[in-house]
Amino acid sequence: MRRRGRRWSVAGLVLGLVLLLALAVALAALLDRSEEPPQAEPTEHPATLSCHRYGMDMDVPVRRREAAEERGLFGADLFGSGQRTQDRFDLGFEHDGVTSGYHVLAQGVDWSRPVGVVFRLHGDGAWEFESPEYNVSCLAEVARAHNMILVVPRTPDRSGDATWWEEREPNAAWFRALVEERLLADYDIDRSRTWLTGYSGGAQLIGQELLADHVDLVPGGGAILLGGGQGPRGAEAEPTRSQLRGLRLHWDVGRDDDGTDPRATFDALGAARHGHRWYERAGYDNVSLRVREGVDHFELPDVRILDEVLTEAEEAAGGTGGSAGGGAG
Repeated sequence: MRRRGRRWSVAGLVLGLVLLLALAVALAALLDRSEEPPQAEPTEHPATLSCHRYGMDMDVPVRRREAAEERGLFGADLFGSGQRTQDRFDLGFEHDGVTSGYHVLAQGVDWSRPVGVVFRLHGDGAWEFESPEYNVSCLAEVARAHNMILVVPRTPDRSGDATWWEEREPNAAWFRALVEERLLADYDIDRSRTWLTGYSGGAQLIGQELLADHVDLVPGGGAILLGGGQGPRGAEAEPTRSQLRGLRLHWDVGRDDDGTDPRATFDALGAARHGHRWYERAGYDNVSLRVREGVDHFELPDVRILDEVLTEAEEAAGGTGGSAGGGAG
């Protein structure tokens, strides 16, 4: 009986080792499969985008960045024949040892007529710059409808979150050099239609720095400050009488954008009221503020706002720039 039991013990041990080995092989195969990329069917990127969520009932062409390998080394910075009429992404610009990038969206603009410019300064994190296939595509279509190019620079800030407002003076100096040394050299811009528009942190740079210390960059046109736009403590630049009378400065903010939302603790409502009051007292004639009921930091219809302000400016000037399309409520 002992000998027989010993044989059964050896057989059981062998069987257990075989089962363990089989389990190990199966587990290894499972792990190998889990590390492989999913074999999903390739999907085509949509050619058009609905702008309804940004306040306009229209579909627009998607403006998409090309991959670096498709552009070619240094190719994006070359300005050749015909490129003025094209969208150009991820262009680099260096000033005083500071480097950052910018997009120029010019597709469809009529260069046989005067062409204006809209500068869009992103909010904290630079999501708009990184993903122009969303609201930037809609903003570009509005600019095109008014025969303007859209320029989307990325803040040169590389410390923590990408912000315009934390290092206001060097960021503003880089932006000024970009306008004067690159954009005005590459493009024949009607400077009487120069518009600054910024969201959140971008609006803060416009209100606290650009309009205060670099207002000569905007000889005509104006500024649209969304979800922010606090005024400065003081201003180094002195606007001309023509600028005081002619520039349109518009603040737009949600009533619920008061910093109590855990997702957005910046009091944009207070900042917008402060900026509006500061520039009104500074002597600008065309200063306006709209506070939208039931709207928070993420719900401003910024595309519709741009179209409405540009249309109002053109109608006041007796122009025929046109509108991008119908608005959503």
